[in-house]
Amino acid sequence: MINIVSNEGFNENELIAFSKKIGYELPNDYIEFLRHHNGGYVKNSISSYFKNGEQKFILTSMCGLGSDDDLISQFETYKNRIPNTCIPIGRDAGGNLVCLNLSEDRYGYVYFSDHEEELKYDEGKITINDLYFIAETFNEFLNSIERDDIQESKEEGYKVKKVWVDPDFLKELENNSDK
Repeated sequence: MINIVSNEGFNENELIAFSKKIGYELPNDYIEFLRHHNGGYVKNSISSYFKNGEQKFILTSMCGLGSDDDLISQFETYKNRIPNTCIPIGRDAGGNLVCLNLSEDRYGYVYFSDHEEELKYDEGKITINDLYFIAETFNEFLNSIERDDIQESKEEGYKVKKVWVDPDFLKELENNSDK
């Protein structure tokens, strides 16, 4: 289960306004999560998606309403970079997104969006089939999250060769470092 430092300040009117803005009703399990946690900073938690077998990722944050990782601003930032039937609901350590599908087909399914693969598509052309499956429901996603007891690597000589940071994510990091 998720280990989260919840955001404060959930507001029911913001939830209603968000649903109207995106044109979809949110799944009840996700609404309950927002009411209880309103997103937040995720600690020591890993999840997985399926791409040529199971792939693990470190979950670092969940979006909320009126918070640092605000659902409305995240929706605006990524609306042409993820399928138009999805909203970004979380982020991993590399700036990739956890998305919630809201279309009638596969309603409530949770997917992983790899920002490096988004470069393969013209703006607004990515579909749900281009994302990686995580879970059939938001609660199933929450229940699949495992605790990650991060330990220092014992491998010697390990060096990072290349790092890519999503430009929008970098802007957020730079803006937050000023606070």
